[in-house]
Amino acid sequence: THQPDALSRQFAPVTNEDEKEKPILPPTCIVGALTWEIEKVVRDAQRQEPDPGTGPKGKLYVPATAHSQVIHWAHTAKFSCHPGKNRTVSFLRRLFWWPSLVLDVQNYVAACLVCARNKTSNSPASGLLRPLPTPKRPWSHIALDFVTGLPPSSSNTSILTIIDRFSKAAHFIALPKLPSALETAQLLTQHVFRLHGIPQDIVSDRRPQFTSRVWKEFCAELGAQVSLSSGFHPQTNGQTERANQELEAMLRCVASSNQATWSEQLAWVEYAHNASTSSATGLSPFEALLGY
Repeated sequence: THQPDALSRQFAPVTNEDEKEKPILPPTCIVGALTWEIEKVVRDAQRQEPDPGTGPKGKLYVPATAHSQVIHWAHTAKFSCHPGKNRTVSFLRRLFWWPSLVLDVQNYVAACLVCARNKTSNSPASGLLRPLPTPKRPWSHIALDFVTGLPPSSSNTSILTIIDRFSKAAHFIALPKLPSALETAQLLTQHVFRLHGIPQDIVSDRRPQFTSRVWKEFCAELGAQVSLSSGFHPQTNGQTERANQELEAMLRCVASSNQATWSEQLAWVEYAHNASTSSATGLSPFEALLGY
């Protein structure tokens, strides 16, 4: 498209033997050529660096002094709205060319502050820095996490989630508040150790309960290794995070009519989780643990 120039004309009416004379376009319609304002910037720059004539036909060569202006125009204009590298390159190639176009656009888009502040990454997750060990028997490697901020139900507002990383079995324990490190150790003794034995490895996030000296001493006395996830990396404890999502969805379904009853439904939610087939093992946790 080009800016209207002095040469513009109005379409003349045509004659038809059977019909009255009708114009192709109304008299007020004007056809003209349009040009982008950025083209003037490029042509001014060509006075210092003329087109070498080696590019594609019909494309305007952009000298080095105008690269940043042209890319900025194509990337930030209202009709483009900060597209990614490939779309910015595709749009520029409709009108312009220069040898390093792709590399220059890539560097510009990577450094765009607006894109960095407002776009989310869609690249694959990075590889694990230190993969968690693979369990060889049930309840040898467990993972812990808390679900907080729940509406009060029989004075309970939190849930301790305990996952067996081998069988994917879970224990969900309703709590009136977040426990201390000592209280967490007592809960594990009551709900895990007396039923399943002492684990070799305990994975958790970096909540104060798990970073305290009491917790470390407790695990050391048991002979269990403490595995703390990196900050802001919940995927390290992904099994528990996924179990928490499933737990919250189930609670919303069974307690939607009266949220104050969620603690009464928690046992059924635990049963449903342990009786459902896991996509990772092809078995339900009950089958993996008990054989039936």
